[in-house]
Amino acid sequence: MNSKSFVYALIMAVVIAGLHHIFAAGRFAYPEYRLTEGQVSDMELISPFDFPILKSEEQLKIDRERALEKIEPPFSVSDQVRFDAFSSLDRIFAILRQYPKSSDSEELAEELSKIKAPISPEFLALATNSDSRERAYSAIYNAISAVYKTPIYDLALGDSLTLYEADQLRKVSVNGFQEFGEAKSSFQNILIRNGYSAFAEQLSEILVQPNLLVNENKYQEIKQIAISAVPTQEGEVLQNEIILRKYARVSKSDINKLNSLTEAYKARNMTRSPWHRMGLSLGMLLFVFIVLLITNSAFQLLVPKKLAQDSIELPINLSYVFTALFGVLSNHVLGVNNIIIPFAMIPLSIAVLSGFEFGIFISIANALILNPFINWEAYAPVILLLATLITLVFVQRIRAWHEPFKIWLILTASLIVVNISLALYKNDPAIIVLRNSGYALISSTVSVLGAAAISSFYERRWNRSTKQTLLELLDFNHPLLKKLATQAVGTYHHSLVVGNLAERAAEAIGADSRLTRVGSYYHDIGKLVNTDIFTENNPDSSSIHDKWNPKESAGMVRNHVKEGVLLAHKYNIPKEVIDIIKEHHGTSRIRYFLDVAQRQGLDPDLEDYTYDGPKPRSKESALVMLADIVESTTKAKDLRSKDELEKIIDDTIQRMIRDGQLNEAPITISDLQKAKIAMLPILESIYRKRLDYPDEQKPKDE
Repeated sequence: MNSKSFVYALIMAVVIAGLHHIFAAGRFAYPEYRLTEGQVSDMELISPFDFPILKSEEQLKIDRERALEKIEPPFSVSDQVRFDAFSSLDRIFAILRQYPKSSDSEELAEELSKIKAPISPEFLALATNSDSRERAYSAIYNAISAVYKTPIYDLALGDSLTLYEADQLRKVSVNGFQEFGEAKSSFQNILIRNGYSAFAEQLSEILVQPNLLVNENKYQEIKQIAISAVPTQEGEVLQNEIILRKYARVSKSDINKLNSLTEAYKARNMTRSPWHRMGLSLGMLLFVFIVLLITNSAFQLLVPKKLAQDSIELPINLSYVFTALFGVLSNHVLGVNNIIIPFAMIPLSIAVLSGFEFGIFISIANALILNPFINWEAYAPVILLLATLITLVFVQRIRAWHEPFKIWLILTASLIVVNISLALYKNDPAIIVLRNSGYALISSTVSVLGAAAISSFYERRWNRSTKQTLLELLDFNHPLLKKLATQAVGTYHHSLVVGNLAERAAEAIGADSRLTRVGSYYHDIGKLVNTDIFTENNPDSSSIHDKWNPKESAGMVRNHVKEGVLLAHKYNIPKEVIDIIKEHHGTSRIRYFLDVAQRQGLDPDLEDYTYDGPKPRSKESALVMLADIVESTTKAKDLRSKDELEKIIDDTIQRMIRDGQLNEAPITISDLQKAKIAMLPILESIYRKRLDYPDEQKPKDE
């Protein structure tokens, strides 16, 4: 581990320990007891002083609800209801006064219907006769005044109710008030006696409403008084009284006493000593620092060389800070179930960026960092960690690292299955299982969306080959492929055949077939620089090389690798594809020009006739090298049988092994045999000799 990794670990440990110090409320100021109901106590606790036993939040809520159930709502007479009745009457008659002609009856009826006023012929007739209209107005006005003299109620109140009047509450009988139905009947009878029976009932529905209503302001005030009157204590613990016995099972009552003791410490302002606080802070710092140091060491051991770049170390160390923040947000800010934490986001991102093995390690390390921020709770971390590990294993098995929907399905199913399994073990109620499943759904959704965004960002920043990037590179409209197809036709067709061979071989051995095909298409793009010196593009290339000595010719051929790398960087080709361009010849010899030099009696320096390498360091690079050599060799020979094709592939494999070109590639003899079997059908279809068809014969004259 280098000094940079050590500094990263130290800085992040300080940040995480600082977050723990700030957000773990009360952790340093007052003693706390991390015990849960049903747990066996590992200590005996004796009360240091007298303190009251506070009711639990649940019990206090129940007691307050019972107190509220005993309260009767206070009623007051509302003047607003009577005022609204007179206002409605004025609106109705204002409309009648606007339509004095009988020809306007339809328009009048439409306007009255908007305010739900009567539209009977008798009522509409009031618009055309001002004297009748004003008499009707006076009669209705007097009826409203008469009916509201006695308060109207419309509730099943029993025989009495609480009346709030003149700042006093008193219990009164309902016999002194009108029931709503009675009030409407009284109003109708007054109008009927005055000759307005035709629309008395309709007007009563509009103008008569209960005016004895609950006084909400006074009701809320009474509720608050009742809540305040509920005692918050349910007993007392005396000094030297045993609160917990060692090896005894912790009960709900014991938890309540422990919480009450913590509150008593706060009330007395009895804080921990500075030395005790320093020890807690230092312990947390050392704990996190050790985890980070192990992480940085594991990075060098578990991450493949092609993925282990220096720029990834800082994001990995920084990821622990985000894990701590998730714990703070869930446990200390929102106060929700910790299953909602998007725990899988970081392990999934790192597994995509740095490999499956390191993703497994990060999952376990993140669980260690998260635990102090959720009060060392075991239940949620077990669910989150186990589901994440299951997801990583399944995704690795089906090779779905860049398929977010599949990952989401696996992670969601894993979280729910693990949650249900533990719930069955604990005998949790169904409502808790459903609630935790909902939290799990949120966790998996945020985790996968976040992981997709993080991995996509860093893959582009580090020029990694994402699924989308590879698909774009396979498009024949890509500028480099279009140039290859028009300026180096032979190389273009050679690359297509190599792509078919290498892709089929990659599928056979479980390598990345898409990356292999892309690497094949672009492995020779450097030949765009000096197209004519290569035989596949120019049958007369030998006449060009005759002008130079073998060393110069070998140098120009060798440079197509360097030129390919430069072009790849110019067109933002991903690093993995660039690696294939660099490695597809490894450190092999440019045999043709080396043989020419030896035949000319020269004393050639072998380095001048050797590709710069490096040797293939991945299965994909090794397969492209194999397919490149096999395609070139078979095209140059006059093949007559399948056995000859097999011999070419076998000889090529043996030469690659003999020359040490596969020493750094994670590919086995078994893989190479599977690759040969996969390539043979393609080679047969390309180089199989066609049967000669007989010449068409003219029909004989009849």
